[in-house]
Amino acid sequence: MARKTKQEAQETRQHILDVALRLFSQQGVSSTSLGEIAKAAGVTRGAIYWHFKDKSDLFSEIWELSESNIGELELEYQAKFPGDPLSVLREILIHVLESTVTEERRRLLMEI
Repeated sequence: MARKTKQEAQETRQHILDVALRLFSQQGVSSTSLGEIAKAAGVTRGAIYWHFKDKSDLFSEIWELSESNIGELELEYQAKFPGDPLSVLREILIHVLESTVTEERRRLLMEI
């Protein structure tokens, strides 16, 4: 069997994340097995373990990816509203709520 390129490995990893998010949203995290994720993603359980330590690690990665820009937003709003932490918080919450409506990945995450 030929080794995958870094690009192919990254695509497989992202595909596993996408499938896991969908299944976690539909069935819940505790009711979804890594075997179900592997089957739905068309990969082996070994492929999942290659990319993630366990189901908790997989879920943590999904969460971190969806929240990766919150720190940047916080800095942006702190510059926009210096000395006004309530306005910063309000703007971040507005962003999260709006993106929950417009972004399927965030919506699925909120349904878990």
